[in-house]
Amino acid sequence: MDVLEKISALARGVAETHNVELVDIELFRAGRRRMVRLYIGKASGVGVEDCARVSRELSTLLDAEDVLEGEAYTLEVSSPGLDRPFKTLGDWRRNLGREVRVTCREPVDGKFQYQGRLETVDENTVQLDCGGRKQNIPLNQVALAKLEIKIP
Repeated sequence: MDVLEKISALARGVAETHNVELVDIELFRAGRRRMVRLYIGKASGVGVEDCARVSRELSTLLDAEDVLEGEAYTLEVSSPGLDRPFKTLGDWRRNLGREVRVTCREPVDGKFQYQGRLETVDENTVQLDCGGRKQNIPLNQVALAKLEIKIP
């Protein structure tokens, strides 16, 4: 198991303990230090305290298990933000009922892009309400999906 896999396994356990979802992990070098950047999410939104709790517990585990083999590191835990692409089934589920924009790898029913209210999602398909017309899009055809953010 490589370093990223070890961190991911620990982070998933910590996230579950604190009722948040592990959305993504980045591991990279920043000068002499390693950066471990964790993104967490939950349906009601991630708060500063959620990030702090996950950070404290994960940092303790990373040190105790010496996952980074004594290297200096910085751990950052944050919310992924509203405008980031969907990466997991959890991202889709958290955004049920919201307006989304989907770009397809290949045309689906003759179009590459759809915008509409996300109605349903399962392991294979998402369904959008595009102005009263239901559109099913296979998940394996989704190249990019994001919330459609409208500022009044």
